[in-house]
Amino acid sequence: MSSLRLLIFFSLFLSVSAHAFELIMIQAVSDTKKTFITRNGKRQGIMRGVTATFTAEDISVIAKAINVTGNFTQWELNNKEAIFPFEKGKIVTYYPATEYIWALAPESERRKYIKTEIPQARRSWVFKGALTKGLSESVSDVAATTSQRGGFLGEIYYEKDFYGPIALDFGLRYEKEVINYSGASFITTRTLAITDVIYYFDFLREYINGRFYTAAGIGYGLSNTTTVSLSQSGPVGLLPAVKLGINLPFNDTWEFLTDGAFESLQTKEKQQDGRIQTTTQTNFKFGFGLRRLF
Repeated sequence: MSSLRLLIFFSLFLSVSAHAFELIMIQAVSDTKKTFITRNGKRQGIMRGVTATFTAEDISVIAKAINVTGNFTQWELNNKEAIFPFEKGKIVTYYPATEYIWALAPESERRKYIKTEIPQARRSWVFKGALTKGLSESVSDVAATTSQRGGFLGEIYYEKDFYGPIALDFGLRYEKEVINYSGASFITTRTLAITDVIYYFDFLREYINGRFYTAAGIGYGLSNTTTVSLSQSGPVGLLPAVKLGINLPFNDTWEFLTDGAFESLQTKEKQQDGRIQTTTQTNFKFGFGLRRLF
């Protein structure tokens, strides 16, 4: 019977202890090293004036909450002579009590938490489709005229996180565009290799279950323009394109994404008489697709 009581007591102690400790990241540290900010606040039950212990490895300090918002708390060290020993981004054990607890916060548990909370470099395949709309154009050896350009395209990318919120991707695009002039229509197909530098706005994940991003990219490939009695081809360059979009996760593996982009294309196609016709155009592109993380 005594063994059973001891087992019950031990189980209750572990349960209470598990809920008492919380592993959090230091969000900011003041220049004086006397105050710091953590990402927990009134929503987590913290009130102004409460004290807590912050521990990592073999160091532990006590601090008091001096400013509390819904999601953030500013802490001040109780010991006026002490210097806050942790840097911004450090994972520490938070314990709402004024006592030192080295033995109750094993380093192995903290490291397990770090592995799950600090994301590893992500890799993914991106499959996208898009509609395009011509905004302006300039064609050499052709009198200025008004045209209507529009088309569709498909893209596939391999993307990998590079550093922090920055990622790089490399991909292929196949595009088909219809150009209508008064009295004539042309069809242009393009195949390009493309690379983008992407920046994710991770701080907005506090407010939305997704990641906004902006990107700039370049590309190079082959263009071919045809009509009933004409066929000409040549290289095409995608000058720096700028896009803005958002990823919305379905689960840990799949995400839906959508973006809008402004792109500038320059094509140099060789005509049947040997002359080079240069076309510079600006398009707007609206795309959507899926991301497969691995």
